[in-house]
Amino acid sequence: KRKIKDTKPCRLSPVTPTPKKKHKKTSISTKKETQTKKTLTKMKAAYLKKERPAVGQLRVVLVGDNKRYLDSTTMIPTAPQLSNSIQPTTTTEIIVQEEGVNACSIHDDDIHMPEATFVGGHPFLQESKVVIPCSCCSNESPPLVIGSDFDGIITAVVGSEVNKDEYQVGQRVCGMNHQQSVFSEKGSWAEFTVTQEKSIVSIPDTISFIDAAAAVMPLFVIHGLLEVFEKNIKGKERILVIGASGGIGSMLVTMLRKVFADYNLYITGVCSGRNKEFVLGLGADRVADYTKGPIEISLKQGDEDEAGMYDVVFDIVGGQSSYKSGKAVLRKGGSFISCVGPEAWIGDEILSTTAKISWVGRVLWYSGILNKIPGSHPMYYMVAPSELGKATYNMAFENKVIPHVDEVFPFDDIDNFKNAMDLVRSHRVKGKVVMELK
Repeated sequence: KRKIKDTKPCRLSPVTPTPKKKHKKTSISTKKETQTKKTLTKMKAAYLKKERPAVGQLRVVLVGDNKRYLDSTTMIPTAPQLSNSIQPTTTTEIIVQEEGVNACSIHDDDIHMPEATFVGGHPFLQESKVVIPCSCCSNESPPLVIGSDFDGIITAVVGSEVNKDEYQVGQRVCGMNHQQSVFSEKGSWAEFTVTQEKSIVSIPDTISFIDAAAAVMPLFVIHGLLEVFEKNIKGKERILVIGASGGIGSMLVTMLRKVFADYNLYITGVCSGRNKEFVLGLGADRVADYTKGPIEISLKQGDEDEAGMYDVVFDIVGGQSSYKSGKAVLRKGGSFISCVGPEAWIGDEILSTTAKISWVGRVLWYSGILNKIPGSHPMYYMVAPSELGKATYNMAFENKVIPHVDEVFPFDDIDNFKNAMDLVRSHRVKGKVVMELK
């Protein structure tokens, strides 16, 4: 792991709203408000308050003047007042403190969501409202805290129906919230977040917070990929992973090698030549360099073992090129399993209305209609998990499937905060990028 040198913390001043003048007759009310504010504390957070950034401009908006800290009037309280001060919106809410020991990973969706490009900008999937409810800021909308995955220490168990035997104050957990408008859950690039019992999993003592944070998103997606894969696994499958050096692909290769060790799988990873040794070290038997031309050409070269056809293709990149290459090397009736779909790196831009309709149409054609038509084409599966697969997390932790962390940087480091988002947006990260909220 390569850790960026910590620099002097930035000193952005929190925004302090100008207090409204109160008439003498309302002095009792003012006194109550003051007492309420005394139970609140300031919290570091990356958030948006009014403007939605243009595509590619989230890094600029987030680190402008006074954009990184929430004001005390828009904060949730710290322990021990948490359980008494927060009114749960569901019966399964849990509050996780992320200060000091927490780390959050940065991934594409964290950037796409506030820029309204998530899944190409499809309506009803962008973030819609703010994270932290607070009675002290009823005159204005609270800010939108960014981020989805997190880990940290449970500070309070608020919901009345939470399994208290499984989740307790002081427990180490990691998890993921969904900020899409259909979920509107809480943001995580902050010192505290509010989550649901179904959205977290315990972290074993053998797993660090850095590693747990880096594993959340990859394992969330891998759970969906493996659900399809495990239905038809027989043993000795030849598997191709397109995008094997990224955050999801790299963990998938390791999961296949360690968790399915008894199945004698033959795994080929697709990546650039500079990441060849990295992917082989994860457990791949062979590497195909996509920078040297269509991978189906190089995959058909070599000895009999290397040049054979494949049973399963995992597509972590998306697009027509990936599908064309995968289809060319798959056996008749083989499985093409994608977590992206027919548009490569979807979310990097807002698709036109025509492109959105086309994307939906192609997904329905490949995964719905074409699968029912006899022929030599592969079976196409589009994976879009919506729930945390706790069994997959436990399986990964038990088998010591640890993600590769490319970079770690402190949350207060403005320059590296910007650089990290640029690196993630470039799709050239080897593994994951993680930030520490210290």
